[in-house]
Amino acid sequence: MSNIRQFMLASLSIAALASSQAALAQDDPVADDDSELRQQTITVTAQFREQSAIEVPAALTAYDGEFLSDIGVNEFDELAAFVPGLVVQEQSVNNPGFVIRGITSDSGASNIEPRVSVFENGVSIARSRGSIVQLFDIERVEVLKGPQGTLFGRSAQIGAVHVITNKAEQDFNASLQLDAGNFQFFEANGHINVPIIEDKLAGRIAASYSFRDGFIENTESLEELNGTDTVAVRGSLRFTPTDKVTFDLIGTYSNDSPPGTSFKSGVIPALGGDTNPNSPASLNTFGNFLGGTDLGVDREIWGITLISDWELDDAWRWVTTVSHRQFDSLEVFDPDGTAFDLFIFAEDAQGEQTSLDTRFNYDNGGKFRGFFGAGLFVENGSQEVPLGLGLGEVGAFFGTIPVQTPPDENGVALFFGDPALTQLFLTGDPSILAAAGVPSGLFQLETFTNFSDNSSFDAFAEAEYDITDKLTFTAGLRFTLDDKETLFSSALLQPAFPGSAGVLVADSNGIISSDTQAGLDNTFTGFSWRAVLAYRVNDNINTYFNYSRGRRPQVIQDNFAAVGGQVVGQFDVIPEETVDSFEAGAKGSFFNGALIADAAVYYYDYQNFQTTVQRDAGPGNPPQFVTVNGGGADSIGVEIGLTAQPADWVSLFATYGYNRGRFDDTDENGEPQEFAGNQFRLSPDHSFSVGAELTLETDFANFFVLPTYTWQSEVFFQDENDLPITVVDPATGNTVFTIPGVSQDAFGLLNLRAGVDVFDGQIRFEMYAENLLDEEFIIDGGNTGGAFGIPTFIAGKPRFWGGRVTVRY
Repeated sequence: MSNIRQFMLASLSIAALASSQAALAQDDPVADDDSELRQQTITVTAQFREQSAIEVPAALTAYDGEFLSDIGVNEFDELAAFVPGLVVQEQSVNNPGFVIRGITSDSGASNIEPRVSVFENGVSIARSRGSIVQLFDIERVEVLKGPQGTLFGRSAQIGAVHVITNKAEQDFNASLQLDAGNFQFFEANGHINVPIIEDKLAGRIAASYSFRDGFIENTESLEELNGTDTVAVRGSLRFTPTDKVTFDLIGTYSNDSPPGTSFKSGVIPALGGDTNPNSPASLNTFGNFLGGTDLGVDREIWGITLISDWELDDAWRWVTTVSHRQFDSLEVFDPDGTAFDLFIFAEDAQGEQTSLDTRFNYDNGGKFRGFFGAGLFVENGSQEVPLGLGLGEVGAFFGTIPVQTPPDENGVALFFGDPALTQLFLTGDPSILAAAGVPSGLFQLETFTNFSDNSSFDAFAEAEYDITDKLTFTAGLRFTLDDKETLFSSALLQPAFPGSAGVLVADSNGIISSDTQAGLDNTFTGFSWRAVLAYRVNDNINTYFNYSRGRRPQVIQDNFAAVGGQVVGQFDVIPEETVDSFEAGAKGSFFNGALIADAAVYYYDYQNFQTTVQRDAGPGNPPQFVTVNGGGADSIGVEIGLTAQPADWVSLFATYGYNRGRFDDTDENGEPQEFAGNQFRLSPDHSFSVGAELTLETDFANFFVLPTYTWQSEVFFQDENDLPITVVDPATGNTVFTIPGVSQDAFGLLNLRAGVDVFDGQIRFEMYAENLLDEEFIIDGGNTGGAFGIPTFIAGKPRFWGGRVTVRY
């Protein structure tokens, strides 16, 4: 059965379900009761006006800050577990991956646009090295799935994650939340809100500090891996000179300085240990790399935003958002994941952006509503990657594990390296390698940098018209003009000895710019759009069908390599990536609010899918990672969300997501594709979450218990879908070593929270456990080590437990 046919059948099923539930609701006497709704649906601004989430004709998951606090969510990866179709992978705060409906956005290169739009208070923060922010003092988070070009524009090809923080208000209130737990965990969150001038000016300041020791022991240093150390502050002012004009000024600052990430080799064991990602690692720095900088991250983010909201008259409203934001992030990591002095890398990413978005909204209470506006986005950024290597160890290593043929269909590769030297590396012990006469202490420092200067102008409009009292049609269009300049440089900064040549890069003799390449156009235009037909079955149930086009702008790819000690190559334009999205859904409130449900089915068709692959860089050189046109791909999926309150003392919620994202077997010309039939990376076919809040009210306190369980099916960490490889000696047929598959089997995590509210909820005491069953899993695999034949793996969080006290005034 074709994906399109499956989509049509699923769409008809959702429509039939909505109709049957409407009949149930109409026949149910409780539904007609004028008593207060048992559950209120959350109010959102996904379409830039206040609406019930049920009214929005698109797949939308929204949670308010109180609910997120109740279930213990203060990071994006924790949020994703409760949003069908969303996956957030946090290797580190410097290297997250946002995945919506199977499509990943995680490149740190300054010249590549994100696919998933992350917004904070209406401002794009989608650059991956600056997109992870702490979820504290939050009003709500809205996650829209599907192309959102008309609404959110920049980087919203697949969807948008919008974080709306609490603003200053004209009431005095304050809160303080203290957590403590295992691995020396301590966290403090709080805010204070004060009126400054009655009915005119109010101020609010919120802050968060979080520290946790690493949970992976590192035998090569005193500092353990995969810890947390973050401080963040947010201040806001609200000025209301009249009852029709509001200004919000928001300033943010955060600093992250966690220890290193556990990139642990899956081939070479840790010193005195093994290759299990969840057991101790042996990661190190050497050669006085970057002045002796330790493994870890040092990231700072600054931002300031001004939002003006003018109610011009009863029909027109003018909203403008102006923002400036910058980040500076340095991460030092051991890419080979071993105790050997092979490689030590860093990534020094910097970005600065200024944006303006202005739009006029029209709604006179009649049949027609809409908005139009324009935006300007200017950014410049860079990603420098210093590469340190032990020349003696690397020279020996390149004659061992990487010398193998591609695997056959049975996952068997032939080995043609030095067997004796290979066995020395497979001990994981540098002293044994040194005793065999391999030179050490020959430190060499090389570097490459990509730069980007981008400017983008957008013009957009959307109109909504009520054809009948029940049927509404919406159409929107966005035009984008991009001007891009990509630059590249590489150099041998510190040779191991006089006359030493670059191993991974060569000297480019300065910065090379795409603007100087003859015949290369640096200006690109494109359109994205959406059309929606929404049908209101009754006041409580809505259905919709939408078609939208999303686009990821062209990429100017710097395709340069070191050949014979020289830099050769050029800039290439990777065509814009487009996706045609078809989505049908239904959402509603039933039984006087006791049940709120939504369901959506979608089909995506991609052209010119932009993906990152490994390319052969010539004899003696490791492969390079480059962005290429991966051809066509498609996906079909279903998403379901339910919340229920069958009684005053129990609340239930559940989500389910199915996504079958695969690369097409052939391209539009009928030629076989490189990733034919492969599953999208970081995209489980199935995922679900369930939870319950059970409460007991007494005269002196309210007790609660809140268990949650999240589960996902197998995921691959690369579009190559690498399976385990058995490397054998062709002469004897004996296995020399094995390379594990770069994937994670299905797993689930059980969390539990319990506590008591006293003094009318002003004070809360609670205990909690995350990953209660101490499930072992990995959050990433392959990584830079995979380019050298020794993929590395990052362990997921073990069991965390602790207690919390919250005081509200």
